[in-house]
Amino acid sequence: MRLPIAMAVANATVEEVVKIILSNPDTAVKGFAVAAVQFLIGVAFGYVAARALKYILALIGLTLLLSYITSLASPVPIDINALVQAAKALLPLFTLSTGPFLAGVIVGGVIGLLKK
Repeated sequence: MRLPIAMAVANATVEEVVKIILSNPDTAVKGFAVAAVQFLIGVAFGYVAARALKYILALIGLTLLLSYITSLASPVPIDINALVQAAKALLPLFTLSTGPFLAGVIVGGVIGLLKK
């Protein structure tokens, strides 16, 4: 039973995937519950991240610096078109799996920045 759903989702847009999930009440309730939990975890993560923003920015800066230094030793060509095609293929899955978490991170970040 799951194989046809997985095959339908593989070549579907975000709207079609949402329709497939909402077509079955059991998966709709589970999907809503999972999205709600992801959103709440995202809010908590965003709040903590906003409170520790300077440390996160320092970590990102050090990571970029280290990446730049190591790339000088061995340059690797990157095919941008292949990356774009891969991103377009994974967009429906990315939207459903990380969308609620990303929204929660944004809301939590705003709360963390406003509450000082």
